[in-house]
Amino acid sequence: MLDQINTYKLDWDPITVDGYNENNNVVTMVFNCNITTESKYQEVVKYVVGRTLWCSYNLPSKAIITLSFDIRGQGVIMTKSNMFKLELLEKINVFQIDNQIIIDFLR
Repeated sequence: MLDQINTYKLDWDPITVDGYNENNNVVTMVFNCNITTESKYQEVVKYVVGRTLWCSYNLPSKAIITLSFDIRGQGVIMTKSNMFKLELLEKINVFQIDNQIIIDFLR
């Protein structure tokens, strides 16, 4: 049943970001997530893409969105975090939003 829900089209509540620099038009969203297993990894991808899209629809035009992931203590190797980053960017880019996306990791 949950597989039938299109995460990217949910009508979420107003977006709450972790930080906004009005002078530079930069939004920061921090995610504390678990990507240690394939199923958790895929759930996080759906959630982050959905939240990022919803955020982009509610931001000033051309705002830069920084997605910061706290993966400390998970033993996630650099290769996996780089694959995660590329997959997120690929999925977000499908929607052709006009925001630049920056992804970083807290290790």
